Amino acid sequence: MNNRNPVFMQGVSGVTAIFDQPRLNNIQRKTQDLCKWKRSGFPGSQPVSMDIQNMKLLHTKPYRVTWKADGTRYLMLIQGENEIYFIDRDNSVFEVEGLKFLHRKNLDHHLKDTLLDGEMIIDKVDGQNIPRYLVYDVVAFEGFDVGKQPFYPNRCMLIEVDIIKPRHQAIMCGRLDKSQEPFSIRLKQFYDINASDKLLGNFSKNLSHEPDGLIFQPSTDPYVAGTCPEVLKWKPLELNSVDFKLKIVTEGGTGILESKVGYLYVGGKTDPFARIKYNKELKNMDGKIIECKFENGNWKFMRERTDKSFPNALKTAIAICHSIETPVTKDILLKYIQQAPRR
Repeated sequence: MNNRNPVFMQGVSGVTAIFDQPRLNNIQRKTQDLCKWKRSGFPGSQPVSMDIQNMKLLHTKPYRVTWKADGTRYLMLIQGENEIYFIDRDNSVFEVEGLKFLHRKNLDHHLKDTLLDGEMIIDKVDGQNIPRYLVYDVVAFEGFDVGKQPFYPNRCMLIEVDIIKPRHQAIMCGRLDKSQEPFSIRLKQFYDINASDKLLGNFSKNLSHEPDGLIFQPSTDPYVAGTCPEVLKWKPLELNSVDFKLKIVTEGGTGILESKVGYLYVGGKTDPFARIKYNKELKNMDGKIIECKFENGNWKFMRERTDKSFPNALKTAIAICHSIETPVTKDILLKYIQQAPRR
């Protein structure tokens, strides 16, 4: 089922939602095929919330770490010149004008049949908002299934050498005008797991956008479509959140003072997962997807998720609640990483 009113990340121009068939279906199907995804819906790899149990994975195999940007996730399909598409987590498709990806060995040739994974962020630089797409993985390159190669160094190096550097070369020799592009493209770096403390310290303070945690990626594993239990998402307790669908109901009457209450729903569960106290912030949020954090025994509204049409699945919500109840604090995490066997 397609979102009838897809919205791209606010503050980004040059992007148009695609509705026409069979083009929409063809792009969705091609993206799923490149990911080896046999089901419907968005095929991108999804991390799981870190808890005390799955944190132990960090001692079983080599991992790389990066900061978790508070951005919006998109797959990017480079089908050919003037055929570049972004796919969001609703599996909605957007066409992007003005981007170019030229071939490293021949700048006269444009890349094709290439699928990248990454996130759109808005950097604040000298008082200006600068939209950027941070590429952190590659699934297919020129039709080749590179997703089966190890993440580090293979896929990371491919992004740098075959995606980012040719663009820089094209800019230097006048083949590409960066000022005409709707947003910039950057490699999102991953680091040795022992850099986790620095990523949570001075590094995060020097970023031009908001970080909200860490992502731990297995170094030698292939790209896994859908939920990947081995890719771990760590957030500080105060930022752990669930995406709910809100339903505002008026209760009371017949002698009892009427009042409004918010019911929070998750995917795969017909009755409410939880309640939230009604306030002015929720006035126009009925029927919408909202992100909430658990604070002082109650769910608190954080923001509307305009990039999502569906709430978290029940299994995901339970996992996040579990990580809230038995949190991996920053100190626990960093101490555990220090104890990891050297590789």
